[in-house]
Amino acid sequence: MSRLKEYFSYKKFDTPVYRILYLNNDYYLQKQSIAALKNLGHDVAVVDVVNDPSQMLELILKTAILLKPDCVMGVNHLGFDEEGKIADLLSQLSIPVVFWYLDDFRFIAFDGKVQSNPMTAIFTFEKTHVPVIKELGFSHVFHLPSASAIHPEKDYLNQSYSFLENAVSFIGGTFSSSKNKRLKPAYPDLLFKLEKKIDFKHANTFLIDEIKREQAAELVTENEFNHYAGYVMCEAIRQYRANILENVVAENFHVFGDLCWNEYSINGTIHGPVDNTTAVPFIFHHSLLNLNISSQQLATTVNLRVFEVPAAGGFLLTDWKDELGELFDFDSELVVYKSIDEMNDLIAFYQQNPSKREHIINKARQRVLKEHLVIHRIRKMITVLADLFG
Repeated sequence: MSRLKEYFSYKKFDTPVYRILYLNNDYYLQKQSIAALKNLGHDVAVVDVVNDPSQMLELILKTAILLKPDCVMGVNHLGFDEEGKIADLLSQLSIPVVFWYLDDFRFIAFDGKVQSNPMTAIFTFEKTHVPVIKELGFSHVFHLPSASAIHPEKDYLNQSYSFLENAVSFIGGTFSSSKNKRLKPAYPDLLFKLEKKIDFKHANTFLIDEIKREQAAELVTENEFNHYAGYVMCEAIRQYRANILENVVAENFHVFGDLCWNEYSINGTIHGPVDNTTAVPFIFHHSLLNLNISSQQLATTVNLRVFEVPAAGGFLLTDWKDELGELFDFDSELVVYKSIDEMNDLIAFYQQNPSKREHIINKARQRVLKEHLVIHRIRKMITVLADLFG
């Protein structure tokens, strides 16, 4: 161990070209993050995540010995063991670790006490999570929104999607599969009791706090509570989205992404799953209007649709989130609804006045090109890391 410590005692972030060991398991935005690092001129060694912690540690160490990295980077703590052995060893070797949280930290961080150390930095997509993640023991925590993996300068015209030119489209699932994966025997009864106290059909900024207040005493540990909260969150998202979709009043309405929507009273055409690269940008581009319904796990931040619809040259109608005004100009780049009635009024207006969309589409697209691509986020992340660990 002493020889390893000496080997990795070199100064980090000491040259303009940084060496990044990236942990990859094909999670969304990882491929784009790797490409962004390379486009910025950095040397990237990719280690694919495996389920066995001992094998994962061996892969990291072997690659680190060859690369002599300035940091280990990844998303959502993917690749690290729950006991914190990988985190502890890398800290002892003075190798900085950075993760970009693109989901709620409560479903990610395991036990913060064993994962956190002075050599770890966390970037989280949700601003309100920063102080809470710090309470877990992480001292270097920063807000970093998600970004567009769709590039605004590409052409997304495709006649196969011309049937959407007068359509309102929604892309998103029921979260039924994710809910079933989290299911444990006691959960349905707990959920039944909870539904008598909390209305999931409407946006709830602090839903997990409400779940904790009502039922934390029935779950022994923090990890058990977080697992159950994830189960509840899937159900809350389903109910919130279903309530909106069942109340859309629009001609030529299309819902993509989950055939389970056939079980609901939606006045539109239901399509199966669509690929994020080969279909989604073209749906965004060709649809008259793209309806966005955020996940209930998002407190103030926005989802990927807010960046990707304008990036593809599409027109976005999104539900309200506090962070929208920090990312876009309300006067010229956004159309937002705060109620179902307002949503339907806006749909009707833009279906009757399609030319009113063009200025908004162009302005929003330019904003994404200038500020909201993955490369912008990676550049900021690298700058912060160099200041922290250089």
